[in-house]
Amino acid sequence: MEDDSKLTLKDKRILKELDLDARQSNSKIAKKTRLSKNIVNYRIKRLQEIGIIKGFNTVFDYSKLGYFLVRVYIDLYEHDSEKEKELIDFLVKENSTGRVSATVGNWDLIVSFYVKEIVDFRTFWFEFLEKYRPIIKEYNTNIVTENILFRRAYLLGETKDTLLQKWSRGTARVEKVDDVDEKIIHLLTENARTPIETIAYKTKLGSMAIIYRIKQLIKKEIIVGYKINIDLGNLGYDYYKVTLELEDTKIVKNLITYCHQHPNIISVTESISDNVDFEFNMELKDFNTFLKIIDDLKKEFKKKLRNYKYVRILRNHKNVYLPS
Repeated sequence: MEDDSKLTLKDKRILKELDLDARQSNSKIAKKTRLSKNIVNYRIKRLQEIGIIKGFNTVFDYSKLGYFLVRVYIDLYEHDSEKEKELIDFLVKENSTGRVSATVGNWDLIVSFYVKEIVDFRTFWFEFLEKYRPIIKEYNTNIVTENILFRRAYLLGETKDTLLQKWSRGTARVEKVDDVDEKIIHLLTENARTPIETIAYKTKLGSMAIIYRIKQLIKKEIIVGYKINIDLGNLGYDYYKVTLELEDTKIVKNLITYCHQHPNIISVTESISDNVDFEFNMELKDFNTFLKIIDDLKKEFKKKLRNYKYVRILRNHKNVYLPS
C-alpha cells in the first residue's frame, strides 16, 4: 500500500489539478504546477500504474437528463457468501446502478440507482427482493434531492477549503439532447479524458463539431465538471459516509457551509427519507480523526442533531455518474 507521505509534492500538485478538472490537458496542468509537460505525462502515467489513479469521471447533472437518484442502504445476513457475491455481481451489471459499494458500519452495501420514473425503480426493486430477500436483513431507501461535490482540499495539506469550488447535481429541469449528445455523454461517462478525436471517430462527426457540442453540454450544465477517481487505500485514506437525523432542519444551509470549508469533507447530500435528513462524505487517515470531526460537529450544532449513523467504504464495485 502506498501512503500520501510517499507521494512527492509534484504528485500532490498534479492530483490537486486533476481533482479540480480531470479533463484539462497535461499542458495546462504543467503550466499551473510549473512543471514540464514531460514530467506531468510521466507522473500521471506512474500514478495510474501504481494504482493511485483509477480513472477519470465526468460529473453529470442527472436531473438535466430526466433521471432521479435513488439510494438504498442494505444490511445483509452473513451466512451465504456465494449468494452475497451473486447479489453484488447482479447489481454491478444492472444498467441503472451508478454506485455499488461494500461497507462496514451500520450497513453492508450502498447502492445508487439512476431511474427515469420512480415506478420503474419500484418494479425493479420488488423483483430484486423476490430474488434476494432471504439474505437481506434490512434496507432503507431514499430519494436524493441534491448532491454537492467539493474538491479534496486535504491533498496539499490545507486546513480549510477557501477556494469553495463545488459541483451541484439534482435540482434542475430536463434539457433536450439528441442521439449524438447521448453518444458523447456515454463516451465521457466511461472516461472523462476521452480524446476529441476518439469521440469524433465514434460519432462520425468532425472534431470542431464535437468541441461545440461538449461546450453546449457544459453551458446547459449537463456536464458540471470532471473529477479524478482515486484509490484511497493506496493513499492511506478511508472513505466515510455519515447520515444525520436533524432536530432542526433549518440548519441545513449552515451544515453545507460547514462541510464545504472542511478539507476532508468531499460531498454532501440532501434526500427524502424516513430517518435521513442530511448526508456527508469524508476521506480520512484514521478513525480517531473521524471521531474528532463528529465531536466538533456536535459542538458546532449543539442540540440540533438528533442522531447519526456511519459506514466506512471497503470497496467500490462500481462508481459512475450516470447509468451505463
